[in-house]
Amino acid sequence: MSASDKSKKNQINRAILFFFLTLLFSTGSAHAQTTPANPQDETQFWNETQILIPINKKTDLFLVGVLRAGANNSDFLRPIDERGGAGIAFKLSKYLTVMPTYVYVAQQPTPVRKNAEHRLILNVTPKFALGRFTFTDRNLIEFRVRHSLSNFVMYRNRLQIDYPVKIGEFGFKLFVADEAWYSTLLDTWVRNRISGGIIKQFTPHFAAEFFYLRQNDGRARPGDAHVFGTLFRINL
Repeated sequence: MSASDKSKKNQINRAILFFFLTLLFSTGSAHAQTTPANPQDETQFWNETQILIPINKKTDLFLVGVLRAGANNSDFLRPIDERGGAGIAFKLSKYLTVMPTYVYVAQQPTPVRKNAEHRLILNVTPKFALGRFTFTDRNLIEFRVRHSLSNFVMYRNRLQIDYPVKIGEFGFKLFVADEAWYSTLLDTWVRNRISGGIIKQFTPHFAAEFFYLRQNDGRARPGDAHVFGTLFRINL
C-alpha cells in the first residue's frame, strides 16, 4: 500500500471515529434535553470478566464475574452489585449463538437495601456483517428468582454496531449499542441503555472493551446512571 493510500485510509478511519462519537454524544444530549434531571442519578463503575473454555469446535464453557461500584455524594466507590455465573455457548452457525446461563446476583443499591437473585437466562444472539460493519442483536430472556420478592421474567434486546479502525499501527473496533428492557412484573418497557466505546484485541486470547453507558430507568432507585466500564474477554 502506497503512502497516499495509507493516508487516505487513515482519513476514512478518523471520519468513521468522528461519526461514532457524534452519534453517541448527540443521542445522549437529546435524551438529556427531554428528560428532567433526576436527583437519584448516580455515577457507577462496572467491571466484567468473561472466560471462554472450548469444549469442542462448536461449544464453549462460559464463565463470568461482575463487580459494580457506585459513587454519589455520600459514598464513593461503594460495592453495589456482584455477580458470578456459568453457561454453555452453542455456536449453531457463524451467524447464530445460543447460550443458556445461570447467574447469581447480590445487590446493595443503597446501604439499607439488599437483594439476591438466581437468574436463569437464555441468550440468543444473531450476528451478521454488512461491508465492514458488524451487527450483533443480543436477546436475553431472564427468569429471575428473588428472595422474599415476586419472581418475574425480563426480556432484553441489545443491538450493537461495530466498525474496525486502524490509525497508524493502532487497531481497534468502535462500537455503539442500545438495549431496551421489558418486565413482565410491570408489563411494560422499563429501562434503556445506550453505550459506546472501543474493543481492543490485545492478543489472540485476550480482548478488552472500554465504554461509557447511559442508563435511564424511571422506576428503579437509583435507576438513572452514568457508567464507566471495562469488559475483559479471555479465550483459553
